[in-house]
Amino acid sequence: MPRKHPQPFWREARQCWFVQIRKRQIRLSPDKDEAFRLYHELMARPPEARAPEPPPSALTVVELIDLFLEWASRNRERLTYEAYRRRLQALVDAIPAMLPAGELKPYHVTRVMDAKPWNANTRNDFAVAVQRAYNWAVRQGLIPRNPVAHVEKPGREARELAIGPKDYAEVMAAVAEPHFRTLLELAWETGARVQELRKIEARYCDLASNRIVFPPREAKGRRHHRVIYLGTARAREIVAELCERHPAGPILLNSKGRPWTKDAINCAFCRLQKKIGRKLHLGAWRKGFATEALKNGVDVHTTAHLLGHSDSAMLSRVYARVQADPEFMARAARRARGTTPEA
Repeated sequence: MPRKHPQPFWREARQCWFVQIRKRQIRLSPDKDEAFRLYHELMARPPEARAPEPPPSALTVVELIDLFLEWASRNRERLTYEAYRRRLQALVDAIPAMLPAGELKPYHVTRVMDAKPWNANTRNDFAVAVQRAYNWAVRQGLIPRNPVAHVEKPGREARELAIGPKDYAEVMAAVAEPHFRTLLELAWETGARVQELRKIEARYCDLASNRIVFPPREAKGRRHHRVIYLGTARAREIVAELCERHPAGPILLNSKGRPWTKDAINCAFCRLQKKIGRKLHLGAWRKGFATEALKNGVDVHTTAHLLGHSDSAMLSRVYARVQADPEFMARAARRARGTTPEA
């Protein structure tokens, strides 16, 4: 019987069509028609010219990224994997398809950053993703060194906004859509991370102890349980009602009855912007929770643990914004000098 030709196949991890020829997977295209056109073009070549067997050192950048993403899809959270895939695709689209992994230069990375209309944080995230893929390849013994280990990347710009009680009241007065209101309320009452709010399920909710507990495999870092405390009657009421309504799957759903996504939340804030004249983000609720906790006398270590941090370093560096409240800081300065509030 004649030997069958290798056939194109879809790789979910890369969202692209590939064909395997002599132990080498060749990237075709995300578009099926274009992928099959390239496939037929490839198969029209003489067999020896289709995919020459490379020496072990000839791993390409694309192949390295594919291997890293396969590993990330099995060993990292889905959202983390998707972020890697999205950022690394920008590099794949900008370099020659067969560029050897060892020949990637910092210039290739900076050229992508300069060509995109990205802010400093997005450029930083992109460069870090490339470096992490290469560091992983070094640890796996796939390449001897990381050629982009010292690529220059912009510093991150802190998102300073922290929602205070007055801001919160203004927002809630402008939000009529009940599902978005519930999301904002629970964020205000708990200080939970955005990704945590999105994946709360009834099975994680311990209402008898007024808390939500993510097991290590579902928590950020995958090392320890993440406990979100329901410290107010309103928080307990929201979670109890949603657990009863949605006993399986995420309990926080949007107006279409679907779990909240990053894009859906962003769209909701874009609609809100038209009403209040400024663009907000859900991370500002978490910063507001941290700031109000400290202003209300909760010590820095306890506040850090309420936020899910192992120590107070992140709280002090990123989350707490007590310095943005001049009245509070003035009172603190008076207390520091041992004077009365009226002095």
